[in-house]
Amino acid sequence: MADFSFPDEGELFKAPQRKSETLIFFAHFFQGHKKALRRHIEFVNELGFDAYAFNLKDSPKDHYFVPYSPISKKFGMKHALADQIEEHFNLQTEYKTKIIFAFSNVTGCCMEFMARHFLNGRNEISAMICDSGPGKNFVYSSFKLLEHQLNVKSLPLKILGTPFVALGWTPSLHKDIKTDLEKFPKDFPLLSIRGWKDPMISPKHIDEIFDVATNLKWQKCGLPQAGHLNGLRDFPSEYKPAVEKFLTKLI
Repeated sequence: MADFSFPDEGELFKAPQRKSETLIFFAHFFQGHKKALRRHIEFVNELGFDAYAFNLKDSPKDHYFVPYSPISKKFGMKHALADQIEEHFNLQTEYKTKIIFAFSNVTGCCMEFMARHFLNGRNEISAMICDSGPGKNFVYSSFKLLEHQLNVKSLPLKILGTPFVALGWTPSLHKDIKTDLEKFPKDFPLLSIRGWKDPMISPKHIDEIFDVATNLKWQKCGLPQAGHLNGLRDFPSEYKPAVEKFLTKLI
């Protein structure tokens, strides 16, 4: 059963047999849609968790082509989306604890708002799952986004477009993620899922994010044949046990 009383087509999906008081809070990938998370929502519902998902305002026209965060006072889509994600997070007052489940480089947006929460002494967030991101080399990710997701075929256009995509996302080029993660609690549980054949965000670039986050209690789930964001769809026998084991330890 879904509750549709939230902005941005937000929906609360109740588990048929709820086994946990913790909410799984989803944030979909850049220029995606909450419908793309159907498999993930059904999966966590089957495990006994309620889930929440909504649509990100991730088009430049949603921000009059000048994405900006009034909270962080920073320009960039990453920071504007962090504000929107935080707004939706704060609407879920029914749940005392929440687990963030985010995708691709939108995981960096979630980390930004999470750092603010932890800095302010809030402790509702008990864990995080990151699927296919974030990557430290954001210039590389921007080039690959143009190539694989936006279907830009011309090499000169990809070269010219890469700095606009990268700087439009965040002028910090993800260098701020390290500072955000330092604000997370000691031994904060985090599961990083990555496909070894990901053409957009290299597992190496994901490791460069987490290897320096010594305060995290993080673990990785490597999918040898998976690409970008297709783990649950194409390799459920590897994906599901890793996520289920991670979540059940937190119940």
